[in-house]
Amino acid sequence: MTQFISPGATIGIIGGGVTAFQMANTANSMGMRTVVLAPTQTDIAFEKADIPLVGDATDRTALKELTQLSTVMTFTDENVDGSLLAELATANQLPSGVDILTVTQDRYLEKVFLDDLNMNILPYTQVITPNDIKEAVDTIGYPALLKPIQKGMGVDQQLLLSTADDVARAQQLLQQRPYILEAYLQNIKEVAVIVAKAGSEVRIGPVIQNYFDRHQLKASSVRADVDPAVIVEIRRIAAKISEKLAYTGIFSLEFFLASNGTLYVKRVYPGPKLYGHLMLNTSDISEYELHLRAILGWPLPELQLAE
Repeated sequence: MTQFISPGATIGIIGGGVTAFQMANTANSMGMRTVVLAPTQTDIAFEKADIPLVGDATDRTALKELTQLSTVMTFTDENVDGSLLAELATANQLPSGVDILTVTQDRYLEKVFLDDLNMNILPYTQVITPNDIKEAVDTIGYPALLKPIQKGMGVDQQLLLSTADDVARAQQLLQQRPYILEAYLQNIKEVAVIVAKAGSEVRIGPVIQNYFDRHQLKASSVRADVDPAVIVEIRRIAAKISEKLAYTGIFSLEFFLASNGTLYVKRVYPGPKLYGHLMLNTSDISEYELHLRAILGWPLPELQLAE
Protein backbone atom coordinates (compact mmCIF):
# COMPACT_ATOMS: atom_id res chain seq x y z
CA MET A 1 0.00 0.00 0.00
CA THR A 2 1.26 3.49 -0.89
CA GLN A 3 2.54 5.52 2.05
CA PHE A 4 0.31 8.48 3.02
CA ILE A 5 2.02 11.78 2.22
CA SER A 6 0.80 14.88 4.05
CA PRO A 7 0.50 18.39 2.57
CA GLY A 8 3.75 20.31 2.79
CA ALA A 9 5.82 17.50 1.30
CA THR A 10 7.85 17.98 -1.88
CA ILE A 11 6.85 16.23 -5.10
CA GLY A 12 9.57 15.68 -7.69
CA ILE A 13 8.25 15.82 -11.25
CA ILE A 14 10.34 14.35 -14.06
CA GLY A 15 9.50 15.95 -17.39
CA GLY A 16 8.54 19.34 -18.71
CA GLY A 17 5.96 20.99 -20.93
CA VAL A 18 2.24 21.43 -20.41
CA THR A 19 1.82 18.11 -18.60
CA ALA A 20 4.45 18.96 -15.97
CA PHE A 21 3.02 22.49 -15.70
CA GLN A 22 -0.43 21.10 -14.92
CA MET A 23 0.97 18.50 -12.55
CA ALA A 24 2.92 21.10 -10.57
CA ASN A 25 -0.01 23.52 -10.55
CA THR A 26 -2.33 20.82 -9.21
CA ALA A 27 0.23 19.72 -6.61
CA ASN A 28 0.52 23.31 -5.39
CA SER A 29 -3.27 23.55 -5.05
CA MET A 30 -3.16 20.40 -2.91
CA GLY A 31 -0.69 22.00 -0.52
CA MET A 32 2.46 20.40 -1.89
CA ARG A 33 5.80 21.88 -2.84
CA THR A 34 7.24 20.91 -6.22
CA VAL A 35 10.63 20.40 -7.80
CA VAL A 36 10.53 19.98 -11.58
CA LEU A 37 13.27 18.41 -13.71
CA ALA A 38 12.94 19.69 -17.28
CA PRO A 39 15.42 19.87 -20.18
CA THR A 40 15.54 23.64 -20.80
CA GLN A 41 15.70 26.77 -18.65
CA THR A 42 12.67 28.24 -20.42
CA ASP A 43 10.37 25.26 -19.85
CA ILE A 44 6.82 26.37 -19.05
CA ALA A 45 6.61 23.96 -16.10
CA PHE A 46 9.13 26.07 -14.18
CA GLU A 47 6.46 28.75 -13.83
CA LYS A 48 4.76 26.51 -11.24
CA ALA A 49 7.85 24.86 -9.73
CA ASP A 50 9.10 25.82 -6.27
CA ILE A 51 12.49 24.43 -7.28
CA PRO A 52 13.45 24.26 -10.98
CA LEU A 53 16.10 21.77 -12.09
CA VAL A 54 17.49 21.84 -15.62
CA GLY A 55 18.55 18.46 -16.91
CA ASP A 56 17.65 15.46 -18.99
CA ALA A 57 15.26 12.84 -17.65
CA THR A 58 17.96 10.19 -18.07
CA ASP A 59 20.82 12.19 -16.50
CA ARG A 60 22.17 10.49 -13.37
CA THR A 61 23.42 13.67 -11.67
CA ALA A 62 20.15 15.55 -12.24
CA LEU A 63 18.03 12.61 -11.09
CA LYS A 64 20.14 12.13 -7.99
CA GLU A 65 19.62 15.78 -7.03
CA LEU A 66 15.89 15.44 -7.68
CA THR A 67 15.79 12.37 -5.46
CA GLN A 68 17.54 14.20 -2.64
CA LEU A 69 15.04 17.07 -2.81
CA SER A 70 11.85 15.00 -3.12
CA THR A 71 9.59 13.23 -0.67
CA VAL A 72 7.88 11.45 -3.54
CA MET A 73 8.59 11.43 -7.28
CA THR A 74 6.65 10.89 -10.47
CA PHE A 75 7.31 10.89 -14.21
CA THR A 76 4.99 12.53 -16.72
CA ASP A 77 5.63 10.10 -19.59
CA GLU A 78 7.56 6.97 -20.51
CA ASN A 79 10.72 8.73 -21.70
CA VAL A 80 12.72 7.97 -18.56
CA ASP A 81 15.37 5.45 -17.56
CA GLY A 82 13.54 2.96 -15.36
CA SER A 83 16.68 1.15 -14.22
CA LEU A 84 18.31 4.40 -13.15
CA LEU A 85 15.20 5.54 -11.29
CA ALA A 86 14.93 2.23 -9.47
CA GLU A 87 18.58 2.53 -8.44
CA LEU A 88 18.37 6.11 -7.15
CA ALA A 89 14.90 6.26 -5.57
CA THR A 90 13.42 4.22 -2.74
CA ALA A 91 10.14 2.37 -3.20
CA ASN A 92 8.39 4.96 -1.01
CA GLN A 93 9.80 7.78 -3.12
CA LEU A 94 8.64 6.21 -6.38
CA PRO A 95 5.24 4.63 -5.67
CA SER A 96 4.49 4.23 -9.39
CA GLY A 97 7.40 1.84 -9.69
CA VAL A 98 9.13 1.21 -13.00
CA ASP A 99 7.60 -2.13 -14.05
CA ILE A 100 5.12 -0.40 -16.35
CA LEU A 101 8.04 1.05 -18.34
CA THR A 102 9.12 -2.45 -19.33
CA VAL A 103 5.77 -2.80 -21.08
CA THR A 104 5.39 0.70 -22.50
CA GLN A 105 8.91 1.38 -23.81
CA ASP A 106 9.16 -1.77 -25.92
CA ARG A 107 6.52 -2.49 -28.56
CA TYR A 108 7.27 -6.20 -28.65
CA LEU A 109 7.03 -6.64 -24.87
CA GLU A 110 3.84 -4.58 -24.88
CA LYS A 111 2.32 -6.94 -27.46
CA VAL A 112 3.42 -9.97 -25.42
CA PHE A 113 1.88 -8.47 -22.26
CA LEU A 114 -1.44 -7.86 -24.01
CA ASP A 115 -1.33 -11.25 -25.72
CA ASP A 116 -0.83 -12.98 -22.37
CA LEU A 117 -4.02 -11.29 -21.12
CA ASN A 118 -5.92 -12.53 -24.20
CA MET A 119 -6.44 -8.97 -25.38
CA ASN A 120 -7.48 -8.49 -29.00
CA ILE A 121 -4.55 -6.81 -30.76
CA LEU A 122 -3.60 -6.31 -34.39
CA PRO A 123 -1.64 -9.17 -35.97
CA TYR A 124 2.10 -8.53 -35.65
CA THR A 125 5.48 -10.18 -35.96
CA GLN A 126 8.97 -9.30 -34.81
CA VAL A 127 11.45 -8.34 -37.53
CA ILE A 128 15.11 -8.45 -36.51
CA THR A 129 17.15 -8.44 -39.73
CA PRO A 130 16.60 -7.16 -43.29
CA ASN A 131 16.17 -10.76 -44.44
CA ASP A 132 13.16 -11.22 -42.12
CA ILE A 133 10.93 -8.64 -43.79
CA LYS A 134 9.70 -10.73 -46.73
CA GLU A 135 8.61 -13.57 -44.47
CA ALA A 136 6.99 -11.03 -42.14
CA VAL A 137 5.00 -9.51 -45.00
CA ASP A 138 3.88 -12.98 -46.09
CA THR A 139 2.60 -13.50 -42.54
CA ILE A 140 0.91 -10.13 -42.01
CA GLY A 141 -0.03 -9.15 -45.56
CA TYR A 142 -0.53 -5.68 -47.04
CA PRO A 143 -0.97 -3.00 -45.88
CA ALA A 144 1.30 -3.27 -42.85
CA LEU A 145 3.12 -0.76 -40.67
CA LEU A 146 6.77 -1.19 -39.74
CA LYS A 147 7.60 0.33 -36.32
CA PRO A 148 10.81 0.33 -34.25
CA ILE A 149 10.56 -1.99 -31.26
CA GLN A 150 11.88 0.83 -29.09
CA LYS A 151 9.32 3.60 -28.74
CA GLY A 152 10.13 7.28 -28.96
CA MET A 153 12.09 7.02 -32.22
CA GLY A 154 9.74 9.33 -34.14
CA VAL A 155 7.26 8.66 -36.92
CA ASP A 156 10.01 9.17 -39.51
CA GLN A 157 11.32 5.76 -38.43
CA GLN A 158 7.99 4.11 -39.28
CA LEU A 159 7.10 2.87 -42.74
CA LEU A 160 3.78 1.89 -44.28
CA LEU A 161 4.17 -1.08 -46.59
CA SER A 162 1.48 -1.14 -49.27
CA THR A 163 3.16 -3.11 -52.07
CA ALA A 164 6.23 -5.25 -52.67
CA ASP A 165 8.03 -2.10 -53.84
CA ASP A 166 8.15 -0.91 -50.21
CA VAL A 167 10.11 -3.94 -49.00
CA ALA A 168 13.48 -2.58 -50.18
CA ARG A 169 12.95 0.62 -48.18
CA ALA A 170 12.01 -1.47 -45.17
CA GLN A 171 15.24 -3.44 -45.47
CA GLN A 172 17.21 -0.20 -45.26
CA LEU A 173 15.50 0.73 -41.98
CA LEU A 174 16.13 -2.73 -40.58
CA GLN A 175 19.87 -2.23 -40.92
CA GLN A 176 19.62 0.26 -38.03
CA ARG A 177 17.50 -1.49 -35.36
CA PRO A 178 14.87 -4.23 -34.81
CA TYR A 179 11.22 -3.58 -35.68
CA ILE A 180 7.80 -5.08 -35.45
CA LEU A 181 5.51 -5.36 -38.45
CA GLU A 182 1.86 -4.78 -37.60
CA ALA A 183 -1.28 -5.06 -39.69
CA TYR A 184 -2.55 -1.65 -40.79
CA LEU A 185 -6.22 -0.77 -40.59
CA GLN A 186 -7.93 1.88 -42.67
CA ASN A 187 -11.15 3.77 -41.89
CA ILE A 188 -10.82 3.31 -38.15
CA LYS A 189 -11.89 5.24 -35.08
CA GLU A 190 -9.42 5.84 -32.29
CA VAL A 191 -10.68 5.86 -28.71
CA ALA A 192 -9.01 5.94 -25.32
CA VAL A 193 -9.72 5.77 -21.62
CA ILE A 194 -7.89 7.19 -18.59
CA VAL A 195 -7.45 4.85 -15.62
CA ALA A 196 -6.29 5.63 -12.08
CA LYS A 197 -4.91 2.85 -9.90
CA ALA A 198 -3.87 2.84 -6.24
CA GLY A 199 -3.57 -0.67 -4.86
CA SER A 200 -6.98 -2.31 -5.20
CA GLU A 201 -8.66 1.04 -5.92
CA VAL A 202 -9.31 1.58 -9.63
CA ARG A 203 -11.14 4.47 -11.25
CA ILE A 204 -11.99 4.43 -14.96
CA GLY A 205 -12.68 7.67 -16.78
CA PRO A 206 -14.93 8.38 -19.76
CA VAL A 207 -14.31 6.87 -23.18
CA ILE A 208 -12.73 9.57 -25.32
CA GLN A 209 -12.67 9.65 -29.11
CA ASN A 210 -9.51 11.12 -30.62
CA TYR A 211 -9.04 12.62 -34.07
CA PHE A 212 -5.58 12.57 -35.66
CA ASP A 213 -4.08 14.18 -38.74
CA ARG A 214 -0.62 13.01 -39.82
CA HIS A 215 0.00 11.46 -36.40
CA GLN A 216 -0.92 14.71 -34.63
CA LEU A 217 -3.85 14.86 -32.21
CA LYS A 218 -6.23 17.49 -33.56
CA ALA A 219 -9.35 17.06 -31.44
CA SER A 220 -10.88 14.89 -28.73
CA SER A 221 -14.45 14.33 -27.60
CA VAL A 222 -16.07 12.61 -24.63
CA ARG A 223 -19.10 12.09 -26.86
CA ALA A 224 -17.48 9.07 -28.46
CA ASP A 225 -19.35 7.92 -31.57
CA VAL A 226 -19.35 4.26 -30.58
CA ASP A 227 -21.91 1.64 -29.64
CA PRO A 228 -22.69 1.43 -25.89
CA ALA A 229 -21.53 -2.19 -25.96
CA VAL A 230 -18.08 -0.99 -27.04
CA ILE A 231 -17.91 1.32 -24.03
CA VAL A 232 -18.78 -1.59 -21.75
CA GLU A 233 -16.04 -3.69 -23.34
CA ILE A 234 -13.46 -0.90 -23.03
CA ARG A 235 -14.20 -0.56 -19.34
CA ARG A 236 -13.93 -4.34 -18.88
CA ILE A 237 -10.55 -4.35 -20.61
CA ALA A 238 -9.37 -1.38 -18.54
CA ALA A 239 -10.25 -3.18 -15.31
CA LYS A 240 -8.48 -6.36 -16.39
CA ILE A 241 -5.28 -4.63 -17.52
CA SER A 242 -5.24 -2.51 -14.37
CA GLU A 243 -5.39 -5.66 -12.27
CA LYS A 244 -2.25 -7.02 -13.95
CA LEU A 245 -0.16 -3.83 -13.98
CA ALA A 246 2.22 -3.30 -11.07
CA TYR A 247 1.68 0.44 -11.05
CA THR A 248 0.30 3.31 -8.99
CA GLY A 249 -1.07 6.42 -10.69
CA ILE A 250 -2.73 7.41 -13.94
CA PHE A 251 -2.33 5.47 -17.17
CA SER A 252 -4.22 5.45 -20.43
CA LEU A 253 -5.33 2.72 -22.80
CA GLU A 254 -5.73 3.49 -26.48
CA PHE A 255 -7.79 1.45 -28.92
CA PHE A 256 -8.52 1.03 -32.61
CA LEU A 257 -12.17 0.49 -33.53
CA ALA A 258 -12.52 -1.07 -36.98
CA SER A 259 -15.40 -0.28 -39.32
CA ASN A 260 -16.84 -3.76 -38.68
CA GLY A 261 -17.04 -3.02 -34.93
CA THR A 262 -13.97 -5.03 -33.89
CA LEU A 263 -12.05 -3.44 -31.01
CA TYR A 264 -8.25 -3.72 -30.80
CA VAL A 265 -6.04 -2.61 -27.91
CA LYS A 266 -3.51 -0.21 -29.42
CA ARG A 267 -1.20 0.64 -26.53
CA VAL A 268 -0.66 1.34 -22.84
CA TYR A 269 0.70 4.74 -21.80
CA PRO A 270 1.83 5.82 -18.29
CA GLY A 271 1.00 9.25 -16.92
CA PRO A 272 -1.47 11.94 -17.97
CA LYS A 273 -2.39 12.62 -21.59
CA LEU A 274 -3.60 15.82 -23.23
CA TYR A 275 -6.96 14.27 -24.07
CA GLY A 276 -7.35 13.44 -20.39
CA HIS A 277 -8.07 17.14 -19.77
CA LEU A 278 -11.61 16.31 -20.90
CA MET A 279 -12.20 14.46 -17.64
CA LEU A 280 -13.03 17.81 -16.09
CA ASN A 281 -16.00 17.98 -18.48
CA THR A 282 -17.45 14.73 -17.15
CA SER A 283 -16.38 14.59 -13.51
CA ASP A 284 -15.35 16.97 -10.76
CA ILE A 285 -11.69 15.93 -10.66
CA SER A 286 -8.81 16.22 -13.12
CA GLU A 287 -6.51 13.42 -14.24
CA TYR A 288 -3.66 15.28 -12.50
CA GLU A 289 -5.37 15.26 -9.13
CA LEU A 290 -6.27 11.60 -9.55
CA HIS A 291 -2.63 10.78 -10.32
CA LEU A 292 -1.33 12.77 -7.38
CA ARG A 293 -3.88 11.28 -4.99
CA ALA A 294 -2.79 7.82 -6.05
CA ILE A 295 0.94 8.38 -5.51
CA LEU A 296 0.35 10.33 -2.28
CA GLY A 297 -1.72 7.57 -0.71
CA TRP A 298 -4.88 9.70 -0.64
CA PRO A 299 -8.30 8.12 -1.30
CA LEU A 300 -9.49 8.08 -4.90
CA PRO A 301 -12.98 9.58 -5.24
CA GLU A 302 -15.64 7.78 -7.21
CA LEU A 303 -16.05 9.24 -10.69
CA GLN A 304 -19.53 10.38 -11.63
CA LEU A 305 -19.36 10.11 -15.41
CA ALA A 306 -21.81 11.99 -17.61
CA GLU A 307 -21.55 9.72 -20.65
